[in-house]
Amino acid sequence: MKGFKMATSELGSSLKEILTQDFLCCQICMDEFDTPKMLPCLHSYCLKCLSQYVKQTAPDLADAVFLCPTCRQEIQTPPGGLESFPTNFFIVSLLDVMRSQKDATKKCDTCLLDSTESEASSICLDCNNYICKKCSEFHCKTKLTVNHQVVQLTDDVSITVLKSKKEPTCQKHENKNLELFCIQCETPVCMKCIAQDHNKHELSEMETAAVERKEKITSGLDGLKEDVEELDKRLTSAVDTMDMIKERKEKIIQALEATEEKLKEEIHNQRLEIQQDFETKCKAEEKQILAEKDTDECKLGILQSTLDFAGKIVAHGKDVEILQLHKQISHRFGELILGVGRYHLTNIVQLNAMLLGFPLFLKRPQLLLEFNTKTENDINQPWLSGVAVSPSTRNIIVADHTNGKLMLYNNQGILIKSLKQLWHNMQPMTVKPFDVAILGKHIALAQYADKQILILDNDFKVQSYCTTAYNCTGITPLQNAEIMITTTVRTIWNKGNGIYKFNLINKNPPTPVLDTETSFKHTLWTEVEMPDYVLGLNNSFVVSDSSKDILHICDMEGNILHTYEGKDEDDPLSEPQGMCKDNHDNIIVADRDNDRIHLVSQKGDFIAYLVTKEDGLEMPCAVTLNLDGDLVVTEYNSHKVKVFKYQ
Repeated sequence: MKGFKMATSELGSSLKEILTQDFLCCQICMDEFDTPKMLPCLHSYCLKCLSQYVKQTAPDLADAVFLCPTCRQEIQTPPGGLESFPTNFFIVSLLDVMRSQKDATKKCDTCLLDSTESEASSICLDCNNYICKKCSEFHCKTKLTVNHQVVQLTDDVSITVLKSKKEPTCQKHENKNLELFCIQCETPVCMKCIAQDHNKHELSEMETAAVERKEKITSGLDGLKEDVEELDKRLTSAVDTMDMIKERKEKIIQALEATEEKLKEEIHNQRLEIQQDFETKCKAEEKQILAEKDTDECKLGILQSTLDFAGKIVAHGKDVEILQLHKQISHRFGELILGVGRYHLTNIVQLNAMLLGFPLFLKRPQLLLEFNTKTENDINQPWLSGVAVSPSTRNIIVADHTNGKLMLYNNQGILIKSLKQLWHNMQPMTVKPFDVAILGKHIALAQYADKQILILDNDFKVQSYCTTAYNCTGITPLQNAEIMITTTVRTIWNKGNGIYKFNLINKNPPTPVLDTETSFKHTLWTEVEMPDYVLGLNNSFVVSDSSKDILHICDMEGNILHTYEGKDEDDPLSEPQGMCKDNHDNIIVADRDNDRIHLVSQKGDFIAYLVTKEDGLEMPCAVTLNLDGDLVVTEYNSHKVKVFKYQ
């Protein structure tokens, strides 16, 4: 058994260190092991405990597959049953040591042969006998025992020494020591085992075999240590990640709560503002009605007195009296005939209509559709400067400014046709678009390089056109059969930048014609630096100035009513582009360089961000609403068209 001692001599652990780790306790019954059986996963359990556990989890013991109670690995019951699992002799040996340590004192085995009792102070590892101090001195001097290893019995005796007191014996042959190692069967064997079952097998000294297998185990331990370190790192990372998630969750919840409070405050302030306006209008109406009521009460008194007097004359007057007074009475009647009508509540009715259409609550947008417009035939990077939706076909019309073409897509984003040339009276016209708008049942197209305004039918045939003096950019329909355009000359002087209104001769389509004689009927306003887009509202219009980063809301004479430069000073517009309006005449504008779309009131007040970068928006350019009220947006860099659900 010298090999066994060498294989374990470097453990150097004290008995107390091992026994304080529940190493000798079955994890099922939580008591000391009784016949510990070791599973393939190296976990050990009492044979009795294991039998009860397997019966509960796998009643059919013949082919029982059960899970290890500790690591949950699937274990196949061996053919000989649970008893065939190997006994864990390492634990058995440790239990023997533990039990021996519990004894108060050890008696000298040599003295007991003489029927005397002496307290043992040492142990001979070769004889496995306890000896007292006197016998120990004699034991170390005799020829037979002079080379025996005798150690003192102290509390700090190592595990290696103590476990050597009783060596494991052969399981098949009782009390036979295990002396050699069968390499073929990979098991220690006694001499009887060799004679009966292993006589032709390759055998090895226990010490040699233990050294070789110790090296293999040590090598495996190194790999497992690396795995343990890696798992420790992963677990540490998991804990850190969970802490980070918890921290972020708390921050997000705090932000949501803060946003909730802010929204509550905004809604409260909005309610107070509307309520105050409503109360002011109500007081004005009440004052007017009270004044009318006082006048009517006075008139009623006059009418009543006239009525009484005339009634008495008719009832009791003589003929001559009636004839004398009828002229005065008739004249008075003429003075007192009044037009009686209902009291008007104009302000209240208007305010009620505003309240019914005011968008107090807005949901986050939902991306319904996106498609890329870039093709392999494009010479330049597409600049999707204009977009409109046909009311009759629901098709999406896209103007590509840099590649000079109009593209028509269905409402699923499938390309129907791409046009670089249009026709008018059998003559071709090159497409050089900037903006596109719907004009009733027709399409209005602003041509940039050719400085033209084209009116197209749904087949994209030119019905009429007008040549202007400057490059056309934005275009929008107005009321009373008018359209408005913006023009730009992109130079440092910006000469020619302005906003112009055109009349249409035929106010009842099918074929509206531009009144070329009154084109440039009057210039509305030419001080804007870069009027890229224009939007017509009810009795007003809006111009987006990408140079000054501002929206100008003007009356039809070009007088500035309101301006919009962004949500606030810390959140300004940057390159405002295309615009459209919703059903409430609120302004929807693309804030290109901030990757978002604003909703603005007609008075230039910020209402909300409809779509932002967080919703998947990137550098919006042109915007419009389709027939379902969804927001259709073109993107500058990605060359995509995206459709968002808009409430």
